[in-house]
Amino acid sequence: MMKLTSITGLLSLSAVLLSSHLPAAAQNCRPLSLLGGEGSDITKTVSQPTIPGPFGVTITRNNWNTDWAVPGGRSFQRFIVTVSVPRAASFDIRLFLKYSDQTNEEFFNTNGVRIEPDKPLTITATVRANDQPFLVNLFVNGIQHIGNTYTASVVGCER
Repeated sequence: MMKLTSITGLLSLSAVLLSSHLPAAAQNCRPLSLLGGEGSDITKTVSQPTIPGPFGVTITRNNWNTDWAVPGGRSFQRFIVTVSVPRAASFDIRLFLKYSDQTNEEFFNTNGVRIEPDKPLTITATVRANDQPFLVNLFVNGIQHIGNTYTASVVGCER
């Protein structure tokens, strides 16, 4: 009986110690909703560039921009974007936070980012002091990357 109590006590102590080392971000982050879509994750395949036609009519339209709405009434400190792939691929990626004063901040701008299926790309964007963005914009493109598929999601982490 003594051994069972010792083992239970040791397991309880281990659980407490391990939980104290978990990142705070895991405890106060929430998924953002896609703007004009459903849910918080989106899977896309990089399309060809937009081709303008006569009289301002677009012949083709690209799918390079994805926006997530930042809910009002919350105080987010940072946003974490995760991009994963079903098979290894490269992309040109840019990440912006957009603010109500018509400005934006770029947090990532890299061409030829290679992502492996077992190593998703994670990008963190920190909010300006005393301000909150209304939108997180992920721009994924590249003519040489047409046909590459990815899944993206964003979480907002509160202060």
